[in-house]
Amino acid sequence: MSLSLADCIHLDAADPAHTDLAAAAECFDPGTPGTLYFDANSIGPMPRSAPQKMQSVLHAGWAQARRRSWNELDWLAQPRALGASIAHLIGAEADDVRVGDSTSVNQYKLLRYALSVAAPRRVIVLERQVFPSNRYVAECIAHDRLADLRFISDISELPAALAPGDVAVVALSHVDYRSSTRLDMAALAPMMEQAGALSLWDLSHSAGAVAVALRACKADLAVGCGYKYLCGGPGAPAFVYVHPRWADAAWPAIGGWMGHADTFAFEPDYRPGQGLDRLLVGTPAALANVAFSAAAEIWRGVDPQAMDSRHRSLTNTLIALFEEQCGDSGLRLSSPRDHAQRGGHVALQFAGAAPLAQALVAHGVVVSSRKPDALRWGVHPLTTTHRQLWQAVQILRDLLQSGAWQDPRFAQASV
Repeated sequence: MSLSLADCIHLDAADPAHTDLAAAAECFDPGTPGTLYFDANSIGPMPRSAPQKMQSVLHAGWAQARRRSWNELDWLAQPRALGASIAHLIGAEADDVRVGDSTSVNQYKLLRYALSVAAPRRVIVLERQVFPSNRYVAECIAHDRLADLRFISDISELPAALAPGDVAVVALSHVDYRSSTRLDMAALAPMMEQAGALSLWDLSHSAGAVAVALRACKADLAVGCGYKYLCGGPGAPAFVYVHPRWADAAWPAIGGWMGHADTFAFEPDYRPGQGLDRLLVGTPAALANVAFSAAAEIWRGVDPQAMDSRHRSLTNTLIALFEEQCGDSGLRLSSPRDHAQRGGHVALQFAGAAPLAQALVAHGVVVSSRKPDALRWGVHPLTTTHRQLWQAVQILRDLLQSGAWQDPRFAQASV
């Protein structure tokens, strides 16, 4: 029996997780009327309080107080405070996380940190088809003769890659950016620990969408971006996680005054700060952090298990709708069916994924595509509804049946 619009409306009303998260959902701006957003895997929805917060810091903090703001406002404390606000979403303690820099910069810092901790081991293991920036960062480290790279094409190759006993760190994406396949952190972390290698997880496509358990899984290191499901705003600072057992284990690769043991002593020689503070580098990006703080205030009250339950209901429904409404249209599910093996978005394989995505956007359904053939639907657990899923899939079905997506105007490349 096919899911109807009435069924989806009932799911919204009856879902206990939706009831628990309803207050949080109201804290976000709905966007352009009539537009259905499935791009949380690119840029999450904007908190309603973000414009007021930005206006306040621009006027009172920058225009009026200027340098006094570093003393009178919380700008210097933001990396720690923001990290504490989202720590529970990734299964960490408040002091395990700092917010700052970009995901790629943090990837570099943690790869170098792991190499220092694990010396004289110098091998970095990473996925051959990982998100390009992650690979590029590792390649630059290897180019500088600071490490050797060992690639795996599939996670099944990890035991063989670890076998020589020379691996310093294994850098994995918790969720694949194309298919949304989620790796089993709990199963893989002990394997790396037994091999004497540190684990470094990129949580960019899982944090804020599905529950993550870094501490419980004994993960060593993690990074993730702040602008996707975490809703920190375009280009928001990223986050960095280090398990407490490694927090004071090595010097950082980049030493900056914010990471000094006594920031305002202006000593001639560097002394690393205590714990994760040593991974801070330059002056905090106050404006970006203020925007992020609007989302952080919301996340503090969100139960990660309720979030995860809601996301499971939404994505399971979306998959069912795809297959019921568009099963004969050449679309093929490329994400795992099991929610435990799936990240924040649902991906379909389609030969014309890029123009189809453009056609959907033109018809008010904001999705994204990735080469060669991935059509990605970024479902946000706080703001997406089952009703929106039904409406969007009807538009998708109509475009496929009419062939309107093949209009030449949709052939132009898009981000």
